[in-house]
Amino acid sequence: MALAERIRAAVADSNHPELERAVTVSIGIATFPTHARAFRELLEKADAALYRAKASGRNGVIGADA
Repeated sequence: MALAERIRAAVADSNHPELERAVTVSIGIATFPTHARAFRELLEKADAALYRAKASGRNGVIGADA
C-alpha cells in the first residue's frame, strides 16, 4: 500500500503543462495469499479494488477486501 501511495502521489505531483488536465492514477491492490489463493482470483480482487478506487473519486489507492 505504501509503495502504491508513493506512486500515486508522484504522478499527481508531476507537472505536464502540455496537457489540458492533471494526470492521476487509481490503484487497486490484492496480495497472495491474503486476498486470493489462485492467480485469476488475485487479478479479480485487484481489479475490483481498482474500480472501487475509481468510484470513490479517482486518484486513490484501495486494497482488496479480505
